This record gives sequence, structure tokens and C-alpha cells, in this order.
Amino acid sequence: MDGSAWSTQQLAEFVASVSACTTEAAATRAAVERAAEALDADVAAIVCGGEVIAAVGYAENTEPVGELTRIRPGAPNMWLNVPGAGRCPAAAAALAYPPGATLVLARPGGLTRQETGLLRGMARTAAITMRMLSVLDHERGARKEVEWLAREQVALRRVATLVAKAASPEQIFSAVAQEVAQLSGADMGLVLRYEADGTATMVGGWGRSEIPTPIGTQLTVDGEGVAVSVLRTGQPSQANRFNGPPGSVADSLRQAGVRASSGSPIIVAGQLWGVVITAATRLGGLHPEIERRMPVFAEHAATAIAKTSDEPLPADTEKRLAGFTDLVATAIANAAAQAELTASRARIVATADQTRRRIERDLHDGAQQRLVTLALQLQAARARVPPQHDQLIADLDRVVAGLTSTLEELREYARGIHPAILALGGLGSALKTLARRSPVPVRLDIRMRERLPEHVEVTAYYVISEALANTAKHANASSVQVEIETTSGVLRLDVHDDGVGGADLARGSGLIGLKDRVEAIGGTFTIKSRPDEGTRLLIELPAPVDPRAVPCGARKHESGCPVDSQAAT
Repeated sequence: MDGSAWSTQQLAEFVASVSACTTEAAATRAAVERAAEALDADVAAIVCGGEVIAAVGYAENTEPVGELTRIRPGAPNMWLNVPGAGRCPAAAAALAYPPGATLVLARPGGLTRQETGLLRGMARTAAITMRMLSVLDHERGARKEVEWLAREQVALRRVATLVAKAASPEQIFSAVAQEVAQLSGADMGLVLRYEADGTATMVGGWGRSEIPTPIGTQLTVDGEGVAVSVLRTGQPSQANRFNGPPGSVADSLRQAGVRASSGSPIIVAGQLWGVVITAATRLGGLHPEIERRMPVFAEHAATAIAKTSDEPLPADTEKRLAGFTDLVATAIANAAAQAELTASRARIVATADQTRRRIERDLHDGAQQRLVTLALQLQAARARVPPQHDQLIADLDRVVAGLTSTLEELREYARGIHPAILALGGLGSALKTLARRSPVPVRLDIRMRERLPEHVEVTAYYVISEALANTAKHANASSVQVEIETTSGVLRLDVHDDGVGGADLARGSGLIGLKDRVEAIGGTFTIKSRPDEGTRLLIELPAPVDPRAVPCGARKHESGCPVDSQAAT
């Protein structure tokens, strides 16, 4: 095989190996391994910012960081001390991503000019793939964070609702225990109040089977465990050892079979009031996020405590909670608390939408464009392969086809994250795209005179998108009617299908998510879904006209029929 064909084949195999990775870290590792294999190098590494990101050919934790970081692309007479081979010539190629990164190789005899060119091609390919995977990793992380925040807000809203309804302290504390346990995947949740005599009283609990001791039980705080640690330090704590005398919190958890637990202090009026504990009876049962998240619930428990003014308190409560009576007297203004909760939910929704839009823009301007460039380069390389190399041509064709497929998938991801057409053409254009893609025929009746504020259009788009997806999955419908109208500063959405009906907020987490999103910006959400009568969603969103808005006339549209006609008024 001539040198050009050999280089093309090696680059194609490198692309296939690195592109098969699903994370940036895996792609980095695959890049150094495949580069070393293709160029018969004794050592290979990617270095950036004075650190070795990935390396092969060295024993673990023995990479000569100083030597590797001094190897720069294009510099003459570069050498590395290679294990088992001594001092060897080194070569390097710059990577566009991560910024300032370098791919370094060394072997006896050094690289030929053609091999050095191949090394640069590998560096370009690795950078493109790593950048794309970094964007996808960021999107997955952002989506996970948003999901956590959404679940937290739903849980906190349920507790806040109990507080607003003046539920009993036991109900409120048990609700806090249940919400934090279920969010963390724990088997039980407990709320304990520390007493002046060094004991703790069980004031709330929830368990998948039963809690260790009944509500109202007084336990000593001795031995080892989270209750002891939180009392001593006033800081969150985790533990998997529960040694204590009979009648202690630690002994109670041990007898219940607890193997891992996490606790967070409840602070009221600047004083340590108690502790929220989650516990698992199996190893690895607690979600890794729980240590970071539990303080949120502990703070909410403190607010709940402040509102339970009818709770019998120990004799020394006034001394322990100096200044707390003013907080109780105002009842933490239930209406103000609800307003703050709504504002918090709105901020979360806005942050999620901004994150989606930024990620969509990064995907479009970065990874997609680089994938297009890479596909064109591969096609050009394939055109230069002599006709007799049938297998190589077929391999390159498969790589090009794979890149094209990956590009299409990436475009679909970008559209799902935040549709660019929503920002460019407005809600009407975005909904027509949704209608065309819907497997169930959709009839649109859009009566909108002007563009609306971005957060209103984004909310309306995702609500209708989720409603159409639910119809396709569950309704067994033959058609969907979507009506949109703006009147007197209100955007009204009416989504009605002719399916089997029977949708229930109590049994549908997707519907609850829609309701939460609508209410987060001050809207209302109503569902009508009797069995065999289809499902109808009626939604109203506050929609003041954007002063920068441009007119957008009323339209009707049916999926499958591209002709729009003026709507009846």
C-alpha cells in the first residue's frame, strides 16, 4: 500500500475509533491510544494547561508532566525519555480543543514527514470530536440539573401547600421527611428535634416499610452517626457506622438495618433546632446528589417549623430560639411565601430556557459546522483513493455515512433543546413545524396579532409540544385541534384531541410538569378528559404585548396541507 493510501486508512480508522466514544474523557483516551497504535509510538499523551489529560506508555501516575508540556508543535530537536527505550525524538500537534492542548508522541527514530502530517490530521479530528462531546456533556449536565431543580420545586411546593393549609406539625414534618427521602432514593426520612437535655425527639418520619421508632419517641444522641455529628458540628454529615447505646438514634437506625445515611441541620433563628436524616438499608442506596441537595430541604423544614405556632414547645424554647417569636407572629406571611415560591419557579424555568438556547446555539455554530467540515474532508480524501482499493473506499464511505447520520442526529438534538425557528419566526412558525412532524394530524387555528415576550412563547411552545407528544403516545387519537388566541393581554391555548380520554393529573407526571411550567409564569392550567371523550387542555398565560413586537397575522394550518388561509374571526 502506498503512503497516501496508508495515511488515509489510518485516519479513517482513527475517526471511527474516536467517534464511537460517548464522552469527552473516553474520546481523549481513545485518541492517544489510537494515535500511538497507528504511528507505532512508544508513548503518547494529550497535555493542556500544564496537566496530562490522557497518556499511554507510562505507568500510572509516572507521566513526566514537565517534559511533556515542553514539547511544542514545530519546535526542532524535541526529545522525551521513554520507558524501556531511553531518549527518543518527539513530535507534537496542536489541538483546537481543549484550547492550548497538544497531542505528543515519541518513538525511536522519530516520525517521517508523512507521519507528522497524519499526526496533525488526527489532532484536528480529535479536537472536533472532543468539542462535540463536551457540548453534549454540558447539555446532559444542564438537563440533569434542571430535572433536579424541577423535582425539588415540586416537592417543596407540596410541603408549602401543607403549611398554607395550616396542617399539623406532624403532617408537615412527615411530609418533609417523605419528600427528601423520595428525592434521594432513600428508604426512609426522619425529622428530629434536639432537646436541651441532649436527647432528640422524633417529630416526623416516612419509610418504604416503617420508620425505626414511632413519632414522639425521645432518643439519646450518643455514639456514632449523623445525628451525633450534626449536633456537634452544626454541619451536614454522612455516615455508614451506627454505634450507640440502646435507646439512642444510632442504635435505632442500626436495628432498622440502615447501612448509609445523610443528615442536614435545621437552623431556626440562627440556632440549631434539629436534623433531617435520609437513610438507606442497602449500600449505594442514597443518590450522590443528596449531600448537596439536603440543605435545601433543611431550610424549608425550618420555614415550616416557623409557621407551626401551635406546636407544643419545650420549656426553654424562648431561650433557644431568641427572636423567633416575631417570625411566628407574622406567620412568615403565607402569601409572601407563596409569591416567593412562584418567583423561584419562574427563575428556574427562565434559567432552563436560557441554557437550552445557549446549548442550541453552541451546537449549531460549533459542533455541527465542524462535523460538516470533517465530512467534506473525508469525501475529498476518499476521492483521492485509487480505484483498486475497494475495501478502503468502502470503509471511507461508511465513515462518511456515519458522520452524516451523526450530523442529522445532532441537528435533531439541537431542535429538541431549543428550536431556532421559535426565535426567528415566532410561535406560529414553530407550531407549524411541530404540526408537520406530528404522527397525529394536527389542525392549527392561530389568532395572534403581534409577537409575545420570549418567555411566553417558549412556555406555549413546550406545552403544546408535550401535549402533542402525549397525544401520539397515549390518546389513540385520529386528530388534534390546537387553537391559539391573544385577547386583553392573555394568551389562550386550547388543545383538544378525539382520543380515548381518561388523562389524570394524579397519575401523569408529564401533565404535572406542564401544569408546573404554566403556573411558574402566573398562568392557569385546566384539563378535561373523560373516558372516550378525548382530552382537552385549556391554558391561559399572561401575555403583555412586547413593545418591539412585529405583526403576525391570524392563520389556520393543517398538518399535511401546506396552504394557510385567513382564519375566521
